[in-house]
Amino acid sequence: MKTWMGMLLAAVVGGGVALLGVNFLKDDGLPVAPGDARETGNAASRMVSSNPPPKAALAPIAIPRRPIFQRTGIVLPRPAIAKPVATVQDSEIQALLAEADRFFARGEEGQGLRLYRAAFSKAQNRKDVNLTSQVLKLLEADDNLTLWREKYIGYLVERGEGNKAFENQLSRGNSILLQGKEDKLLKAWTELSQAHRLATNEILRRRVYDIVGPMLKRNIFSLRMSPLVERYNVQSGDNLTRIAKQYQTTSDAIIRLSGLSSEVIQPRSRLRVLGGKMKIFVDKSDFLLWVTLDGRLLYQARVGLGRDNTTPEGQFSIEVRQKDPTWFRPGSDPVEPGDPRNVLGSRWLGFRDTNRVSGIGIHGTMDTDSIGRESSAGCIRMLKDDVEMIFDLVPRGTMVEISS
Repeated sequence: MKTWMGMLLAAVVGGGVALLGVNFLKDDGLPVAPGDARETGNAASRMVSSNPPPKAALAPIAIPRRPIFQRTGIVLPRPAIAKPVATVQDSEIQALLAEADRFFARGEEGQGLRLYRAAFSKAQNRKDVNLTSQVLKLLEADDNLTLWREKYIGYLVERGEGNKAFENQLSRGNSILLQGKEDKLLKAWTELSQAHRLATNEILRRRVYDIVGPMLKRNIFSLRMSPLVERYNVQSGDNLTRIAKQYQTTSDAIIRLSGLSSEVIQPRSRLRVLGGKMKIFVDKSDFLLWVTLDGRLLYQARVGLGRDNTTPEGQFSIEVRQKDPTWFRPGSDPVEPGDPRNVLGSRWLGFRDTNRVSGIGIHGTMDTDSIGRESSAGCIRMLKDDVEMIFDLVPRGTMVEISS
């Protein structure tokens, strides 16, 4: 009996040892160290019965495997986007900018701007240096010469920052104008005209002209005294033709601005004269024409163009100025002024013929629906009031630049 009991006890103990040995390995084959909490718990549960528990009850606790290269949910930090100063590779320029920033921090703006200008002079033609923010600050300064302002603006445009430069200029010019000071009118006009040059489409150009137009109407296209218009005292023997030539303008412009009813002038009378170099620009893509005086925006209007893109592009000059022109159609009788069939309207500004272009110019039209469309034989059409204004302003020899 003792022998049988001993054999039974040995079998039970041996089986338990075997089961414990097996369970030293996890289900995934990884060893479990003796004394591990899982090993202790599993052993205790197996000692309750000699039968192994159902597989579902084992519910092994897996030890997570750690691969050598592991993709986790942690987002690695992206490289920081460098500020303009950080893109500078030149230690000398970096030093100038750092010193300038210290001056700005102390409120010494003049010294800071001086160092910004020095940095710009060294870096303006380098592609590895981005001084956009510094140039925008330089544009805000009041003491910039026109040449430097144009360099700053050109720098921004070349780097795709033309819109920033435009908004900066528009805001700057408008703020000067809103001061309401007559001695600031010329400066405001200059700044706003610079914004117009930066404009890349009709919407932006209209934004500028919506500000400039009323200012010009009040101070130039009126009879009021204004610092934007010169006053000329007529001397004995003077005539409008001679005065107009002296100021690079036209008799018609003097008559319009001075409120004269004819070309007859009297000694000691005073005339309003707008002298300077005129230039005409036409943007075919926007059906827009504008006139500048010494680079400042003077007038702007919508136009009609040649059908099938026949209005030529390039540089031209005004050779013919004619009021109430007769229209000479090839193979047909001349069409007199005022005839509804006369497509030239009340004014004709003919371009000098070139090797590739002839018979082209700017003229009026009675067909108002043709403005903003391609419907002419190649000429530029304008509404009556617009073409008569342009005609009065521009003398012979005025350059015309047509682009698309």
